[in-house]
Amino acid sequence: MKKRIVITGAAGFTGIHACQHFVDKGYEVIGISRSSVSNLKVRSVTCDLLDKEKVCEIFNTFKPHFCLHLAGVNSVPQSWNDPVSTIEANVLGTLYLLEAMRKAVPSCRTVIVSSALSGINHPYGVSKKHQEELVTEWAHLFDLQVMVAKPCNLIGPGRSPGFVSFLANRIIQMESSGNNSAISISHLENEREFLDVRDAISAYEVLLKKGSKKMTYEMGSGKMTSLLEVADIFQTLTKEKLIILETAASPDKRPEVMNSKLMQELHWKRSYPLEISIKQILSYYRSIS
Repeated sequence: MKKRIVITGAAGFTGIHACQHFVDKGYEVIGISRSSVSNLKVRSVTCDLLDKEKVCEIFNTFKPHFCLHLAGVNSVPQSWNDPVSTIEANVLGTLYLLEAMRKAVPSCRTVIVSSALSGINHPYGVSKKHQEELVTEWAHLFDLQVMVAKPCNLIGPGRSPGFVSFLANRIIQMESSGNNSAISISHLENEREFLDVRDAISAYEVLLKKGSKKMTYEMGSGKMTSLLEVADIFQTLTKEKLIILETAASPDKRPEVMNSKLMQELHWKRSYPLEISIKQILSYYRSIS
């Protein structure tokens, strides 16, 4: 019998990749989103997670073996524009999901995806911090099979926010128009940890199968890369001359590489080096331009 997995946020950047990954692995996939999921092999269910009655109905109907919770507000600028909705989506939406699961199928192994920005001083960071606290407490109170994953910056082919997609889009504009205007970037020496979204999803599957309940797992690439280094990789992939204008030069406090228990304890390995991810991102935007 096929294992059944519910994926929330199934129409988003990570959700689209996650649905395809689990379909390819032979799972029965139920994709929950506020818009329909285009993958014909996914059972698409339209639902806002703040509709707790509908969420309960979904878990009562499908009784999944696994759940990957990706839904929520995933934008710092959006969180500043509407902080209350950010808290509602990321905290209350998660609470309603956990309660529906607790009542219908408490044995469901679940990964709640948080963020490396949890606890940072903006509404999004606050929402993720409280989401993690809620998940941890609920898992202990009701002995749920729940884990938290905290990925770093996820990149990969597909429409997504973030610096790498921004730069890919600018290059496509240059290639189509021939207008090599300067690209304004702040803090070129600032370093980030980038992880391909497909590697992240393979890690989520490892957690669903072998992760320890009530644990929090950081997920990273194991390498810090400056924004300038990212721009240099892009330069090798285009004939257009990239003119970078640094608008501010005060670097972040040097971040630490994320501690990956996945690599150490569960023997998870990455498959997509940064250079390959960037090449495929640029190819994706070229294909849709």
